[in-house]
Amino acid sequence: MMKLRMLATSGALGLLSLASACSSTGDPAVDGVEPAPAARGLSIVEMDEAAGKLVLKFENDGRSITYEMRLGPKMDTPPSAEELKANAELPTYQIDAQVLDASGQPFQMQMGGDSFIDSSWAMPHVENFDEAGRLKDIRLMRDAVPAFRGLKLPDGLEQLRLAGIEIGLGVEEVPEKPGLEIPARTEPVIGHGTLAPQADTVAGGSSVVKWDYQIRNKDTAGGLGDHTGVLLRGWSSSGSIVFNAVSCNHGSCANSSSMSTHCTMSGYRSDDGTHTRFFYSEPSTSTGQVSGGCTTGYSWDSGLLAGSRHNCNDDAELQRNAIYNDASQSTTGGSCGSRGLHNSSPGCH
Repeated sequence: MMKLRMLATSGALGLLSLASACSSTGDPAVDGVEPAPAARGLSIVEMDEAAGKLVLKFENDGRSITYEMRLGPKMDTPPSAEELKANAELPTYQIDAQVLDASGQPFQMQMGGDSFIDSSWAMPHVENFDEAGRLKDIRLMRDAVPAFRGLKLPDGLEQLRLAGIEIGLGVEEVPEKPGLEIPARTEPVIGHGTLAPQADTVAGGSSVVKWDYQIRNKDTAGGLGDHTGVLLRGWSSSGSIVFNAVSCNHGSCANSSSMSTHCTMSGYRSDDGTHTRFFYSEPSTSTGQVSGGCTTGYSWDSGLLAGSRHNCNDDAELQRNAIYNDASQSTTGGSCGSRGLHNSSPGCH
């Protein structure tokens, strides 16, 4: 096993190895992102293969974002052989990730299982950021896809490279939101929602003012059930998505290219002034597990045979309720511990 730490303080350390042909490159005609012959702009800050840890910095157009990634176990519900044949870039391991701006604020988060591998990770307070800059940083994740396709890593960290590709391809060009009106533009601009505001951006410090969620899924077990993940979105007062958090629930993440929208929450839930939201399973001195994934054992049948177990659909139901009510949910009771197949995705509020 190899342990390597590199600080991106010089051009020599800041450039990664060139790769004119990646081992798993998507079809640019499908995803709209061209492959790159080199990992330009992407530099290794820290890499520990034994610990499954990778920290990268991506720089472009005078801005920089940092990817922090942790490798977990194999997915309990991985992509099928047919899915992997169609798209060899799909990850098959559970991966935690967060993407931070230049000041260290996370604006994109991902939990692979029921809790973060790094116990120091938690939902941030989405506040005191420059909104125009935030939208540029979100766009950088998609701009980084060619660099991830050109990145060479040890075999033990290859899954993290694939996760970087999926994160970038998951950036919404136009948000799916019933009733959302997008004003007509006479000149080409960056897309709406995640990539650009509906109205003028707020000058100076901005904060999230409202939240919603989507439930996304795909068929599994030959169409006998659903694999489900949840996307939490934080919106600014100008109608821009300025924060995203996704759950993967032991399989493909909600923002994966293999997932489709099952439903979108009706309306929005106002922020209570804390600029954060209950969603992930996090340590708390007062409530233990305040939100997030079930803490009962995982089983594809959700405890139908053994009882007191859960699957991805139970996780998604818990996360949905935590977001909507902005309150902790039982991670052992309710759907997390009830006996039943629970093979379908839950609906939205």
